[in-house]
Amino acid sequence: MKNIGSLFLVLVVMMGLVLACGGGDPVPKQYQGNWVGSDGSTMYMHSDGKAGFKIGGKSVEGGGAEIDEAKGTLTISLFGLSQTWEIDSEPNEDGEMVLSGVTFRKQ
Repeated sequence: MKNIGSLFLVLVVMMGLVLACGGGDPVPKQYQGNWVGSDGSTMYMHSDGKAGFKIGGKSVEGGGAEIDEAKGTLTISLFGLSQTWEIDSEPNEDGEMVLSGVTFRKQ
């Protein structure tokens, strides 16, 4: 019976970590949506703060996005797995942005 209580406590703590680490503050509205890069990479940033990306074999689902205006970077991360891009050009009215030299188009 003691083992079941310990297992339950571990599960509660793990669930709390998952909920706390997923998502975050939403990025500005012009960044929100699904994006496809000219190199085949994909990313999404939603209004609920959830974000993810896929670049080759590296991917994150349900993470959070952060824009560092001082550094001019966009980072999507979850549990230490992350990708950071330099913001070369912010999203424009045509639904395009350039990150680290790659053109992304909003879908």
